[in-house]
This record gives sequence, C-alpha cells and structure tokens, in this order.
Amino acid sequence: MKRSSGIVLAVLLGMFAVPACSSVIDSALSAAGRTVGEAAGRAVGQHIVRTYTPRFANVYASYMFTYAFTPGGYQVETVPYQEGEWTRWRFIEDGEETGSWIERAFLKRTENGQEWWRVEMYDAESDDTIIIEALFDAERSEVLRMRGQFPDQEPSEMAVEEGTTVVYAEGIQLTEESLEGATVSTGRVTVGAGTFTARHVRYGDMTGGGTAEWWLVEDVPGGMVKYATSAARSTGEDVEGLDASTFILELIAEGDNATTKLDSYR
Repeated sequence: MKRSSGIVLAVLLGMFAVPACSSVIDSALSAAGRTVGEAAGRAVGQHIVRTYTPRFANVYASYMFTYAFTPGGYQVETVPYQEGEWTRWRFIEDGEETGSWIERAFLKRTENGQEWWRVEMYDAESDDTIIIEALFDAERSEVLRMRGQFPDQEPSEMAVEEGTTVVYAEGIQLTEESLEGATVSTGRVTVGAGTFTARHVRYGDMTGGGTAEWWLVEDVPGGMVKYATSAARSTGEDVEGLDASTFILELIAEGDNATTKLDSYR
C-alpha cells in the first residue's frame, strides 16, 4: 500500500479531522455551485484513503458515505433501496476511467427499524479496498455502530461516539419545482450497467461556469444511473488560463443479494 510523507499526511488529516457536517467536508462534497471545492475534496479524500490510520476512521466513513449517498451534495434519490439491494459506481475523471469504484448496499432492517448499510470502495491507484458497515437509527439520522475492514487489517469494530448524528453530509433537499425547472430532457442514456430511459437534471454554477448533472430513472435502487460535474480548472497561468475538469460517477452493476461482509450482525 502506498504511503505519503508525514508532512503531507499531517496537513491532509488536519483539514479533515473535523465533524462530518463541517464546512470543510460540506464545501468539498456539496452543491453544484462548489464544484471546484468538490474536486479538491475528492483529491484530499482519495489521498487519505491511501494513508489509513485508525485515529481517523470516522473521516474515512464520512468521505465514503457522502459519495455513496449524496453525490454532488443534493438529495435527488427518487427510489428507496429495498433490503438486500446494492449499486456499484465507477469513477471517470476527465474522460478516462480510473479503475476505482464505490458500492452502496442496504443490508438489513432490524426488528425495531434500525438499518445496516455497507459502503465499499476500491482504489485502483493503491490497489486497496476499504469496507465500512454502519448501523443507523430508524430515521437514518444517528449512527449507532460501525465495523470496518481496512488494508492489511482484519475486520474490527469502530468506535462510535454517543450522539453521532451524521456519517455522511446529508444532501440538500430540493423542491419538486426546482427539479422540474432543472430537467433538461428525458431520453436514453447508456452507462456501464446498461441503457436506461432517464430524466436529465442539470444545475449551473453562477460563479465559476461549472455544472452538476444527474440522470434519474425509476427502476434502479436510488433512482440514479449517472452523476457528472464539471468545473473550471486553473492551469497555473492567469484567469484566462482555464480549462474544463470533469468527474463522473456511473452505475456499472446492481443487485439484490447484499449481506454483511464483516459479520456485523453478531
């Protein structure tokens, strides 16, 4: 597994050693108007994933669950996951597949309505996989328990502080009128998982010229098959020296047979 210098790691962990709902993570992983921040947060998060230390286990959980649950920072999920359903997404940056992917799975609903969820992420650059399974309360507003498996380690329990209300940055709730106004078309879209008839929703960034887009369908868990963001990127010259940076999450697989990989139900 690749390791970074102590100085770089200290800076990155210092940036992210904050609650999951902080302005740092929010600006890195939220709305379309902050796509440059999202790109920076993605780079920092990927770096942290490759330099795991148990002290920052909740940082990993925040990064992974935010991408799995609320890409772009908006709550656009239109189809609830059913017990056992899972989706896998690949990362595409600037038109090139990275080889990395992230998977979200609804594992189990307990008798009292609590929910077990799993997020698993494979990083192609380091050839590492991280798995985190979290137990939420019935409203999915508080985290009650987490288990994780990190590179070169056995599955283990992760400490959860009492009153931990957020593992992922909860998405911004949109009105139906806003979604209607942002719908640019309805038509066929092809992704790794197949071809779907999708509702194409697009929001613009009033400050930097970027966009955030979702392709929504009604027959996959979560109701989304593609998320894309674009933003201006500095070339290190001046304000005119800008080109486009793009990032895509694309559905490549789905199923209904998910169960714990970490013996979380014991």
